[in-house]
Amino acid sequence: MTDPNEQFRAAILAAGLTPPDEIHADGKLHRFPSSERRGDDSGWYVVHTDGVPAGAFGCWREGLTQHWCSKTPEAMTPVEREAHRQKVEAMRQQREADKTQCQQQAGQFALQRWQAATPATEHPYLTAKGVQDHGVKLEGEALLISMRDTAGTLHSLQVIDPEGGKRFQPGGRIKGCYHAIGKPEGVLIVCEGYATGASIHEATGYAVAVAFNAGNLESVALALHQKYPALRLILAADDDWKTPGNPGMTKATQAARAVGGWVAVPTFPADRPVKATDFNDLHQLAGLDAVRACIDGAQPETAETFPAFPDGVDPVGDQWPEPLPLIDSITSEPYPLDALPTAMREAVLEVQGFAQAPMAMVATSALSALSMAAQALHDVKRAEKLTGPIGLFTLVLADSGERKTTCDDFFMPAIRQWQRGQEEAMRPQVESHEAAMDAWNAEREGVVAKIKELSKNGKPTDALKRDLVDLQAEKPEPPRVPRLIYSDITPEELGYQLAKRWPSAAITTSEGGTVLGGHSMTGDSAMRNMARLNDLWSGQEISSDRRTSESWVARGARLTVGLQVQESTLRSFFDKSAGLARGTGFLARFLVAWPQSTQGKRLFKDAPDQWPKLAAYHQRIERILSVPTPMDDGGALTPSLIPLSAEAKAMWVVYHDEVEIQLAAGGDYADVRDVASKSADNAARLAALFHIFEYGGGGAIGLEAMEAGCMVAAWHLQESRRFFGEIAVPVEMADAMRMIRWAVEVGRTQGGTLATRDLQRLGPVRSKDRLDAALRELQAHHHIRQRTEGKRKLVEINPALLEATAP
Repeated sequence: MTDPNEQFRAAILAAGLTPPDEIHADGKLHRFPSSERRGDDSGWYVVHTDGVPAGAFGCWREGLTQHWCSKTPEAMTPVEREAHRQKVEAMRQQREADKTQCQQQAGQFALQRWQAATPATEHPYLTAKGVQDHGVKLEGEALLISMRDTAGTLHSLQVIDPEGGKRFQPGGRIKGCYHAIGKPEGVLIVCEGYATGASIHEATGYAVAVAFNAGNLESVALALHQKYPALRLILAADDDWKTPGNPGMTKATQAARAVGGWVAVPTFPADRPVKATDFNDLHQLAGLDAVRACIDGAQPETAETFPAFPDGVDPVGDQWPEPLPLIDSITSEPYPLDALPTAMREAVLEVQGFAQAPMAMVATSALSALSMAAQALHDVKRAEKLTGPIGLFTLVLADSGERKTTCDDFFMPAIRQWQRGQEEAMRPQVESHEAAMDAWNAEREGVVAKIKELSKNGKPTDALKRDLVDLQAEKPEPPRVPRLIYSDITPEELGYQLAKRWPSAAITTSEGGTVLGGHSMTGDSAMRNMARLNDLWSGQEISSDRRTSESWVARGARLTVGLQVQESTLRSFFDKSAGLARGTGFLARFLVAWPQSTQGKRLFKDAPDQWPKLAAYHQRIERILSVPTPMDDGGALTPSLIPLSAEAKAMWVVYHDEVEIQLAAGGDYADVRDVASKSADNAARLAALFHIFEYGGGGAIGLEAMEAGCMVAAWHLQESRRFFGEIAVPVEMADAMRMIRWAVEVGRTQGGTLATRDLQRLGPVRSKDRLDAALRELQAHHHIRQRTEGKRKLVEINPALLEATAP
């Protein structure tokens, strides 16, 4: 057989799949029915016949993936091997993209089914298993079990018919997904099936995660351990005692070892039926007390159980598992670019295409500029007696060199030009004021001199003192010259400028450490200054009563803040502020973005001759700035209110309530309640800004603008959850992170092996108890192995970590 297509078909057949009738060797991914079932399209293949014919195929349903090549690697030339490697990588990427798309479509369909289903109160399967309904639904005669990730996103469904037959939503994601029963408090059980999980929960009251099969136990356990590192995880094993290899016990033990968890095994009576394997079987044979006793008898499968490999012998060989993340790394979602108004989105894309900065950074610069321009003109009315400013506080976490200043420079020319124009227009008034002040000072000095002279001679000065009082009341008021943009200013000085110069301002800088790390944000002044910035975000009055200089009161002022700060700088700010950064709600007000760096991928590009999309953006900003700033005689802003339309308010209330529900213990936002409680406010601000950008300040905010505001606010909330979740980690995890960073750096010079005593003597964690806890975490996450050589205790570092950080 010399035809590559026929060879490829034969390889598919040899793998136990039904190959397609026709092979399309076009390098694109194709779907085909891999079995004789009607409607089955879970088979896939991609094949090239140019150069050395090669391809890959598999079945989503079976979890099968195989590669095929018409030549062995030994028979290829070096050029052919490299071309083949590139083809394989391209096929992998295409396969992953197709799988992701398939899973997304399946997840959307699953969500539609779930929303249309009704709560289950009775079902033959529940009756047969003797368990209650725990968050399950009915679709006709079928019982639906939800399958969600740790973020609460629904990805798929398990469907159980009245006879107990089970199937999954076709194409849906299974790995790492589970059905939750109860709220985690102290202990969390991971098991295979729904009936098993229901029996355990009803027997113990513990929260349970149903992983659906033995192969998914470890993925679910790892995900939950990363989300709830302080909880005790117990793997409730199925005892597949009549199945070779006992997969239930084997997989549960592996999962427990991966997370430093515990294992519980059902203990059956002597007359155990052959098919009795899980805790639901035990429930039906011996009752819930027997289930509870087995869970209470769980045994640890932690790193402590297997602390070291004797005499340097590793019982599992020299192979290392892939190191697992030490903390719950919430997946970074793509920035919701489609939520931005069309003219803004197109400008962001045009700038990003040239600057090649992270998309979220570019979009945040565009939003900050809009906030600066519009904040003085309007407030947003969310409901009766619920109004507030529209200014944004944004915080982009990024390393130096990510081009925030470049992004700001693209979006702020209209504001800078307006500021220069206002300064120029006010120049005559400024010069007139300076002349009037010279005259006033001369007159005042003369009166003061006369008072001094008369006082020396013992003559009365009452009339002159009255003249001085009258003169003080006639002191010329300085003209208010607009200045919006500041980059390095203390909150105290900012308040003075808002009170005396212009009541609308913006702090924007790519060196956020100058703001967060300055003297005004440390020591005794930190709480006062954070409170001032909080009040400005809320539109409240701020003031300063000074003994040695002029006091001031800023009423009706508005502020935008746009900072870029390095992660290390922000962590230092957290440490120095002693909890005030979050305790005062200061950082909770920020829209946080933590984008992936683009450094190393920004190849040179010539700047385009024309910037039509950016020009259209600037025209919108100029239109907003052309509106006279509403201000009373005392210099306080009097912004007009923009209400929400009925549809927009209904949308805002839904978003508000969805976030609020997740603030409860065990909810998605329970650990970032401070941030989440401000998210609905930020959503309304964003919606108002989008409305102003599109339509000016007239009319009510529509549904489209509110939906967009909620999408962007939700994205930033997820970013805050992602970042703060990595800062607020338990002490043993923080110690583990510090220790592995140090150990990897030192270990590269010592062959990847360190003495445990040197870790304690030289490393960053000196307490023996804390070091032991950190090493247990590192071993459970496959970062290290502990072993002994005679009396020496050694720590080996996973080579993958050494290679990843090697220069």
